[in-house]
Amino acid sequence: MRSYFLTWLLLMSSGLWMITEAISAEADAASAAGTAVEQTVAAESVPDVAHGKQIFQTICSHCHHADHSTSAVGAPGLMDVLDRHDEAWLHQWLQGPEAFSKKDETAQALVESNPFGLIMPTLPEMQDEKNRQDIIAFLKTLKSE
Repeated sequence: MRSYFLTWLLLMSSGLWMITEAISAEADAASAAGTAVEQTVAAESVPDVAHGKQIFQTICSHCHHADHSTSAVGAPGLMDVLDRHDEAWLHQWLQGPEAFSKKDETAQALVESNPFGLIMPTLPEMQDEKNRQDIIAFLKTLKSE
């Protein structure tokens, strides 16, 4: 009877050990998955200058120049734009220039300075927060020496 009890005790304790190991392995896997998700989210929130340049070349350059010169439609050159406006201002402007110009004096003055009475349209691409981050990251590179 005693050996039966010891055998049972040994099996139970090794079974508990296996359960403990399984729970530990699941916790490690969950932790690793959480870390991977955190790294993915962090990577997605890091501005991508190359993507911002691509946006500029395919969308913005139709009206804006990457130097100081005003374009043929009266859009300002974007060289050193972050010396004229801060990032928060640019985010609001890019998200909705028409609406923003109605509540911000600087934006309204920019609209009024256009010799043709044109205002930058609200662009669907700029409704995406990541796209705005990326284009602003690219605009930061447009610095005069």
